[in-house]
Amino acid sequence: MTMKIIKFFRIILLAIFLSVSIKSSYSQSFSPVLDSLLDRTLDSMQIVLGNKSLSAAIEMPNNFNWAHATGISSGNPLVNVQPSDVYLIGSVTKTIIAACIFQLVDSSVLSLDDSLYQWLDTIQYVNPHITIRQLLRHQSGLYDVLNNPQCQPALLADQDSIWAPADLISTFILPPINVPGSVWSYCNTNYFLLGMIIKSATGNEFYTVLRNKFYTQLQLNTFTIPAYETVTSPVAHVWIDLNADGIVDDAHNFYFNWLSLNAAGGAAGGYYATASDLSKWMRTYMRGDLHSTQMMTEAKTTITAPGIPGTYGLGLMKKTFLGLQAYGHGGDLSYSASSWYFPDRDISISVLNNDSRNNSWTLVPVVTALLKTYNDWLLTSNINESASENIQVNVFPNPFTDHITLSLNSNQIYKHLKCEIVNLLGEKISVTELSNVLSSDQTIQFKNLADLPTGIYILNFLSEEGVLKSIKLAK
Repeated sequence: MTMKIIKFFRIILLAIFLSVSIKSSYSQSFSPVLDSLLDRTLDSMQIVLGNKSLSAAIEMPNNFNWAHATGISSGNPLVNVQPSDVYLIGSVTKTIIAACIFQLVDSSVLSLDDSLYQWLDTIQYVNPHITIRQLLRHQSGLYDVLNNPQCQPALLADQDSIWAPADLISTFILPPINVPGSVWSYCNTNYFLLGMIIKSATGNEFYTVLRNKFYTQLQLNTFTIPAYETVTSPVAHVWIDLNADGIVDDAHNFYFNWLSLNAAGGAAGGYYATASDLSKWMRTYMRGDLHSTQMMTEAKTTITAPGIPGTYGLGLMKKTFLGLQAYGHGGDLSYSASSWYFPDRDISISVLNNDSRNNSWTLVPVVTALLKTYNDWLLTSNINESASENIQVNVFPNPFTDHITLSLNSNQIYKHLKCEIVNLLGEKISVTELSNVLSSDQTIQFKNLADLPTGIYILNFLSEEGVLKSIKLAK
């Protein structure tokens, strides 16, 4: 065997070793306890909302992506949703359009203070002096063409038609509702115009530019806009009350093939994605990995936005959850979505819904519940679970439901030993006291725990010397 071949095999073996090592350390970086807690939290919130399904994901500091889906996609036959199912993300699309504009600014292709006349032809009722910044921040004063009462009937009349943004605006635009730059007013027309500006600046349609700039490079493989691209991922069926009888129906065949609506959503809200890819997008984007610091500062400069529980920047919202500041967006188009990045935790949380009875703001409590579960776990992640080598404990099951069984073995005799379960506030939930604990195995049971709230608890072992050992428990 020649030296070149030997060297080649050494390289291959080294690559395999590194791959295994990286995979091993990566898989160990995520707690199975946290995984179970988050799963249960989402399962519970789906029951609380009473909707057909929820899909959620959290992108964490070590790039681990927790994902879980609960509920049903279709009813006949019954098919449960999976984390690999895509949902329509609606207006969360606006964060991606904004990010594309910001890259063009960073590349000196355009400026946030450029006026429309510099990039687009004259359009009736559209003031040519409106700036790109005003479009991004919904301060253009323009009428929202999707609110025109003639819009939906026209989209229904020819469901296979693909409306170009310019045609959509020219057909359904009405006189402006405010003077440009005066007040905040949410308007999808702004983002149709931004999509047109992207085409004017790059020579390519917005969906081609987004794929080249973001989806391909970041491996966000599930992001797709059905009016213009082929969807290869499984789609969570949307549920809509089609008959006005107060009961939602599986509307997938009608809704997913309604291409004129998807084209009308376009740059304002036409993309489908999984919760995992959406969380990866939001964390990558909001960390500033794609843009200059100056550009991200501009994006996060927010103003009062009447009608939403937060403030609005350039294509994103700012809101506080459990005392933590977050940046993100919601989306609604029969489906609903809510996606947020928390700088203090360096995590992003996305929740998707396929039930038209619930909008994106009803998903905020789900985001909050997942954040609380993560925070509670984080509070206890540094607890030393092996404080004493003189006492060995096996706990089963953990996570638990209604009881816990402990197998206790000590290397010395304890005249008095106390075992207690406490919550994160330090409140005692259950206490068992033992006398003359010997070195042989002893079994202890904590029963009647079914009524405890889901969350993290601490199992403490105390002697006259103080705390001997602490173990994290999950319910």
